[in-house]
Amino acid sequence: MKSQDVVEQQYYEAVDSLVEKVQEDPYILAAIVAGSFSYAQVWEKSDLDVEIIGKDDIRPTQSFFSLVENGVNIHANISPRSSFKRSIEGAQQGSFMHSYFSHSTLLFSRDDSIKEWYDKNASRDSIGERDKQLQVLNVIADVLPELIYAEKQFYVNKDIVTCFLTLLSVVEGLARIEMLLNNEIPAREVIQPALNYNPDFFKHVYTDLINCKKDENVIQDALNAINAYIDERQFIFQPILDYLEEQKGARTNSELNDYFQSKFREASVDIICQWMTWKGIIQQVSAPIKLTVKSQVAVEEPEYYIDEIEHDENVPRLKSDIHAVIEDAVDRFTDTIKDDRYIVAAILTSNLSDDNVWEKTNVHITLIIRDGSKYRQKECQLIEDGIPIRVDHYTRSAFKKLFERNLRGSRLHSIFSDSKILFTKDPTLSDLFKDIDVIGERDKQSQLFNIASSVTTILAKTEKWFYIKKDYDYTFYYLMYAVRELARIETIMQGETPKRKVIYQALEHNPKFFNAVFTDILDIPKDEEALGKVLEQIDAYLEDNVQSFFKPLLDFLEESGGERSLSDIHDHFDSRQLWINMACEWLAQKEILEQFSSPIRLTKDSKVSVEEPAYFYDIENPFL
Repeated sequence: MKSQDVVEQQYYEAVDSLVEKVQEDPYILAAIVAGSFSYAQVWEKSDLDVEIIGKDDIRPTQSFFSLVENGVNIHANISPRSSFKRSIEGAQQGSFMHSYFSHSTLLFSRDDSIKEWYDKNASRDSIGERDKQLQVLNVIADVLPELIYAEKQFYVNKDIVTCFLTLLSVVEGLARIEMLLNNEIPAREVIQPALNYNPDFFKHVYTDLINCKKDENVIQDALNAINAYIDERQFIFQPILDYLEEQKGARTNSELNDYFQSKFREASVDIICQWMTWKGIIQQVSAPIKLTVKSQVAVEEPEYYIDEIEHDENVPRLKSDIHAVIEDAVDRFTDTIKDDRYIVAAILTSNLSDDNVWEKTNVHITLIIRDGSKYRQKECQLIEDGIPIRVDHYTRSAFKKLFERNLRGSRLHSIFSDSKILFTKDPTLSDLFKDIDVIGERDKQSQLFNIASSVTTILAKTEKWFYIKKDYDYTFYYLMYAVRELARIETIMQGETPKRKVIYQALEHNPKFFNAVFTDILDIPKDEEALGKVLEQIDAYLEDNVQSFFKPLLDFLEESGGERSLSDIHDHFDSRQLWINMACEWLAQKEILEQFSSPIRLTKDSKVSVEEPAYFYDIENPFL
């Protein structure tokens, strides 16, 4: 590895070189660098994230570029001045976009208004109270489903391992909340600053939990602490409570979403309201709703109100007959929507087996709507005899297109492979589900390539925290993401559809490897020696399977007979491969591909060129 001083100098020179070039392009008005270079520590595998702002009449050759300067890979977005203005001014304080710009550096600007917008909207100063409240709501809406899933794994499935892995995501979300409550704009990594703000709690549910033996008592203790953390901060729900108080009466789930979706992201308050109902903070009844504009049949959606009378906490308790209650609710709901002439089919995507449901189960159903019908919401929360039912809508043609275009082995395919058709008025829909567990060779290759490419991205972050930051807890945190993606790879290689708990499938197929990189390190203290061995084993696993995992890319480059620019590679694969630039970078670092550079123009009118990576694959490469 290069010394850190040498690496940092290389990156500064790369930025200077890029700025020098784009400043000569009269169609480019400004450039901003974000990511590790701007607010953290770069290392030799870091890339640069750059925002390039052009004139309003700019005609970019593409919206995203992978460039290279001084041996440094640069990921650049280009946007017109007006578009940049909308994005930066519309970024709510504390949001991802606000965080992104607040941890960035303006490299240059020849437009005073851009500098003014940037200085005003990319400030790291304290977050306004209203924006802070909405962002905290935004985060808790993501945290609660993960916490409910973790609880189900512990209380219902008795699966301590899956519960622990899910709790890691819960803790990250709570760390984001902790930063917002302390008026700090969350960056990409939030657990480290949260440990400074609230060391007792985050040491308990993060540091200590990662480094101890996981048993029933330890996990129960962590769940209790996390629930107490949320209970003690019920003020985070205040915007919803204020809204209900102002309305002086019950408001439907749809009305609540219409109000709050206009205020923060495209999230919904469904799960938050359900959670507050369980806690007895608000009360729930139901109200009729029609699923399409012309439907004559009504179903029920939740309606919420505040009751001034104090109630005991209404936390759900397991009941011996809950399975029958849920089954009856699904049957009644199905009978109702069958009579709606605009609904073609209903598909149950929840596992409602007796050992997989409890009182916090939210049933998921996909409804297929007749082509030409207008539905009110893409997603909606319904209720049947007190059982929550989450519904997704697709027109018949849109569902077929989605189903047929989605690769076998994808996450969506996995969901539908375990689904059940409740009813269908169109026999051709049933045909889509025939042989659903079979993954064809072409889909297998595409999935292996896509997932392996994403693993290289995760590993780059993991290795930075291991080698440069020497934070072994956070190294483990990232490793768990990488290992679960590798489990998907192993399962697909065996011709099997990955399920949600894919790690167990992978352990059956390749116990030696997955015990070494997963099971054996779960309960031990996380140190340099143990995690270093895991990184070496993962690296060897990828290298040993290069020809299988990256076959589509290697075949394309071999057939090309020469170097091909990254733009050529993207054009060939279109949108089928999401992380192809990262795959190319990793293969070049491993000297499997040779990396060159090729000139490219940022706009159709530009007279100035920058450099993008180009790659060459030699089948006789001795490193293979």
